[in-house]
Amino acid sequence: MIGMRTKAPKSNEGKLVNGKETLRLRSKGAATVQEVQNEFEEQATRKVDDLLESYMGIRDLELATTIVEAGKDKKNPDDFAEALDSVLGDFAFPDVFLFDVWGAIGDVKNGRN
Repeated sequence: MIGMRTKAPKSNEGKLVNGKETLRLRSKGAATVQEVQNEFEEQATRKVDDLLESYMGIRDLELATTIVEAGKDKKNPDDFAEALDSVLGDFAFPDVFLFDVWGAIGDVKNGRN
């Protein structure tokens, strides 16, 4: 038989492990530990992934996640476009795509699915 745990698992830097983190490996740079997406981020990522498929014919949840992360705290489309350009400038997304993504993120923020 297997007995119950008596102590919480040890963690680095005195932080408790809550099981809601994931290791994200990047092609450039170091691996990072991230919190698991909340409901807003998950819905927004799905909508952005749908837009990527609609505009560019690709499905890429990692790219969609990066786009959502760049835009989730921005207050206007110009700030969003600048943030996205600083992170993913090589993609040179068309303006109409950026406005649709901004609208999709805004819809999720305001509870419009």
